[in-house]
Amino acid sequence: MEMLEPARPACEPRVSARWRRWLYRTLLAATFAGLALAIAAVLWVRAQPLPLAALSPRTIASTRLEDRRGVLLREVLARPDGRAYWVPLEQISEQLIDATLAGEDQRFYQHGGVDVLAVLRAAALNVTQRRVVSGASTVTMQLARLLLQRRAPVSKRRGLWAKARQVALAIKLEALLPKKQILTQYLNRAPYGGGCFGVEAAARRYFGKPASQLSLAESTLLAALPRSPHGYSPLRPRSRRRLRRRQRYLLAAMHTQGRIDDEQLRIALGEPLALERLERPFLAPHFVASVKALPAAQGQARVRTTLDIRLQTQVEAIVRQTLRALTERGVSQAAVLVVDNASGDVLAHVGSRAFGDDAAGQVDGTRALRQPGSAIKPFVYALAFERALTPASLLRDLPAHFTTAYGDYAPRNYDGRYRGPVRARIALASSLNVPAIRVAERVGVTRLLDGLRELGFRDLRKDAEHYGLGLALGNGEVTLRQLVSAYATLARGGVTKPLRTLRATGAPGAAELEPAPQAKGKRVLSARAAHLIADILSDPVARVNTFGRYGPLETPFFAAVKTGTSKDFRDNWTVGFTRDVTVGVWVGNFDGSAMHNVSGVTGAGPLWREVMTQTVRHLGLRDRRPERPEGVVTARICPLSGKLAGPHCPDRAEELFYAEKRPRERCAFHRALWVDRLDGSRTLPHCPGASEQVVVFYPPAYRSWAAARGEPTPPQRWSARCPGVEANTAREETVKRPQIRFPAAGDIYYLDADLQRRYQRIPLEVNVRGSPKVVSWLVDGKVVAKATYPFSASWPLSPGKHRVEAVLPDGHRSAAVSFEVR
Repeated sequence: MEMLEPARPACEPRVSARWRRWLYRTLLAATFAGLALAIAAVLWVRAQPLPLAALSPRTIASTRLEDRRGVLLREVLARPDGRAYWVPLEQISEQLIDATLAGEDQRFYQHGGVDVLAVLRAAALNVTQRRVVSGASTVTMQLARLLLQRRAPVSKRRGLWAKARQVALAIKLEALLPKKQILTQYLNRAPYGGGCFGVEAAARRYFGKPASQLSLAESTLLAALPRSPHGYSPLRPRSRRRLRRRQRYLLAAMHTQGRIDDEQLRIALGEPLALERLERPFLAPHFVASVKALPAAQGQARVRTTLDIRLQTQVEAIVRQTLRALTERGVSQAAVLVVDNASGDVLAHVGSRAFGDDAAGQVDGTRALRQPGSAIKPFVYALAFERALTPASLLRDLPAHFTTAYGDYAPRNYDGRYRGPVRARIALASSLNVPAIRVAERVGVTRLLDGLRELGFRDLRKDAEHYGLGLALGNGEVTLRQLVSAYATLARGGVTKPLRTLRATGAPGAAELEPAPQAKGKRVLSARAAHLIADILSDPVARVNTFGRYGPLETPFFAAVKTGTSKDFRDNWTVGFTRDVTVGVWVGNFDGSAMHNVSGVTGAGPLWREVMTQTVRHLGLRDRRPERPEGVVTARICPLSGKLAGPHCPDRAEELFYAEKRPRERCAFHRALWVDRLDGSRTLPHCPGASEQVVVFYPPAYRSWAAARGEPTPPQRWSARCPGVEANTAREETVKRPQIRFPAAGDIYYLDADLQRRYQRIPLEVNVRGSPKVVSWLVDGKVVAKATYPFSASWPLSPGKHRVEAVLPDGHRSAAVSFEVR
């Protein structure tokens, strides 16, 4: 067979005597200059310590980021070294070592770092050819260049001085290191293109196998790459042809040097080389970026994360599908976080619709600061449950005004309606705003802010006065990560634990992974408070007033869930948990633009349900309700009053209580009265037409609300057919002094310079007994309104100090209430 010989230089052309003299002088001058430069460089390098740290394998290790089962998510190239796996010389194919020496340094074992013969031969050849056709860098010099260029700026990596430094360091390396170590260092550092440094990384990248298992043909192909990683790149068709020519040259050189025989040459030349189509994975990009930045991941060869890539892929598909359906409503982005409750492990992390879409796609929505809206309310109630509040406590869902440092604050419910007396369970599950403000007022804004910070909302950095009572409605900024972590705290029974993204790490060359330390939990809520919140958020009947039944918040398994919407529909949240996992969802636009009438039920809710259902299915989780902690008991209450059900209560409900807070009083709302069947007036049992009926007696604060809704009220008039009615009528018609409910004494209101004066008014509200026809309202002694039942009015704000009074037709008047407008 025809043997391939290494390329040989062309025959030296004839030159004139003048040319020979010029050549002699040039070589002589170059020789002296080179010697002088080399001596200076040697002296300089000898004065420098050997860069032992630069010789460490750790300095060039790339990092493999894996999911919880070892699936590669991304291999992060350590700059400027790129992908690299350090291996000892014994784990590198001997044929690859021979091919490297055949092509780069035939006299490796004969020189001391600089091959003088090769230098002279190359200089003569380059001069005669009048261009650079041959180099004389040895393997040791190339190693010196790789070590020096890591510390030198780009502008100083070329030129005679840089070459002299390489020569000097090569001599020093040869003097201090054995040949085997020099060869090991070079083969683990040499560039092989495609971001690969070292033969092990190149073997895995191009052939999908370790360097110890390379064939002769594969070894010579890799050995050709360090000379020109880009020019010989096997990833480009044009350069691939040049690579094959270089490979054949190396095979011929190895044959000529006696490193391989005829049969080996024949087999290698005929071996087809199938390059591994190994794409660089970049899965879960936002998650990978967050793990990569962790101090514990720095300098590690392998990082085993908490992510479940199969679940991650499913969640990403659900996000894309849901966003397509919401495009017409002005929704462009979403973020999702799935967390294992027991460990805090992040199982899925979607930061945007698609990382590669545009610049917005690279924003991580799980870390963006946004107003949570009502998603913060469960923690307001949890902190209140630790004090006097119970799920059965009555809260007034009525128009209300609260005095703050910034003036009058009048919250409104999402739907603009008010529900009168509501239990805390209903108020939280139905996400009513006014009751939440009342709860926050009971807790105190300072204590509420401290409690939220302890739950992990670290970005609530301003003082309590800045947030005010609006903190209960989510006017502070939090992240999805913080919300999910706080909800997972509820799922763990009040124990907070940081979210974990890293399970184990492996240093370069380590055979086993070292488990990452697991943070200990810290109790921030009582188990009883957390259990009550979980029970309320999983109650579909309690949320029916706002959300209806059988919507996206209901699942076929136990799940506690809460929605939130920020002002002007800019952010939409749904966060919920089972005993095993917590899922948090944010929907909106990264530029802060408003969505088109998207609420928790229509925006984040459906996405949350799909993700939660898929997570439970994927993990094979069982339907398990939380175990009731010690000290929590049940009682049968009246759903309207929240007290123990009495004999006249038409309905009953089971409610949870702290054992020491179990109600002792019976319902006083539902009472039995004798009424005249003829006209519905009050009567006595012995009177004609008497019939016993159950009537609702609302406390005074709710009577205006009840009347406005057309709720039945107890009859005020006594039946004329009943003897002794005159005495009863006189007693019932006696009107007591009225009491002003609003405004309160000492209130201060501030005029808004940006709002038209006609829109700046305060309500006037009063409690009265009996049935007067009208109540007159006086401000500063002047009648400003006359109001019939329920006797409420409003007054336009005017700067100054004022006094308000309520006057009945018979002349009875309330105590004067003083307030100020600024």
